[in-house]
Amino acid sequence: MPMIRQNADSSLGIEGSAGGEGGFIPLTLNYTASIVDCTLFTADRPYTVKAIRGRVDVAGTGGACTAVIRKVPSATAITAGTALHSASFNLVGTANAQQALTLSTTASDLLLAAGDSICFDLTGTATSAVGAISVFLNPA
Repeated sequence: MPMIRQNADSSLGIEGSAGGEGGFIPLTLNYTASIVDCTLFTADRPYTVKAIRGRVDVAGTGGACTAVIRKVPSATAITAGTALHSASFNLVGTANAQQALTLSTTASDLLLAAGDSICFDLTGTATSAVGAISVFLNPA
């Protein structure tokens, strides 16, 4: 269970049961039309996924193109990982609009062990698409 802690600079952070410096960990992937499946982050300790949000700056024009953010254990293909959310992120969605993805309702899906990665799994072609997707973590 995460606990609030006071950091050396007098700010507040969150410390997980495994200790560490605590705090919220934002991960951001800026994507362009040349994006391919990729890893955003590999956990150094246990974390909990708290939110996933994205923004389409330029909508793709090449037909349907979506992405799934996945939890992927070591030695596992990105496409075989566990989706962290329902639905998918639409890279050809409305320009200048944010998308808040609904997190999985299965609590264990949102728990990362040390060595698990968070990955971007693309479906379709991101023709002309530009934007960003952010994943927010807490120490577990």
